[in-house]
Amino acid sequence: MKEMINQEKIKQVNDLCAANGAYINQHGKKTVSAWSKIKYFREVLGTEFGINCVMQEHSDRYVIMKCIITKCDPEHIIATGYSKQFRDKPGYLEIAETFAITRALSFMGILLEDVTSKEEYEELEIPVQPMNGKVTTPSANNRYDVSVVKELEKRILYAPHTAKLDFLWRANKDLLNQIKINDLVTYNSILNKFNSKRDEITTQNEV
Repeated sequence: MKEMINQEKIKQVNDLCAANGAYINQHGKKTVSAWSKIKYFREVLGTEFGINCVMQEHSDRYVIMKCIITKCDPEHIIATGYSKQFRDKPGYLEIAETFAITRALSFMGILLEDVTSKEEYEELEIPVQPMNGKVTTPSANNRYDVSVVKELEKRILYAPHTAKLDFLWRANKDLLNQIKINDLVTYNSILNKFNSKRDEITTQNEV
């Protein structure tokens, strides 16, 4: 019965997030803003669960933050989340902490359709749109949205590190599969851009 009450509370958090902090990513999946997850988590669940952030690694280039969500007994771990941020951006510690928390909350069950939060997408310059706003989708007559491909190629060009390249690939996997099926030439061109940028970053790091 106690577990059922927790599930009902988690559903209540998700309902509040859906009403006040829901967005749609470029693939049509529903995502949630970090502020709404944290706000409604505490508003509904109070101090029933604990949030503990631990710095796993802090090198001269990046920081890795781990968030642990516990209940009552600190050894009773409900969910964990990680975030890696490079130190060349302002507020990298705060960003790493926030993203680790939102990912842990996602794994706890506080999410709509996408583990990744709205702010994480914005950090990667991947567009999201409010669910209550006008959502633009590719024309049914098009095999894929050419403007989205151009934007992806731009982000590949300006990717500062290989971690961002990896995330861009994962975040656009559905789009890339669609292009691969319908336009192999364009797919190979994008693939070459990924590989060339990766080689460029690797070479710079070795110097």
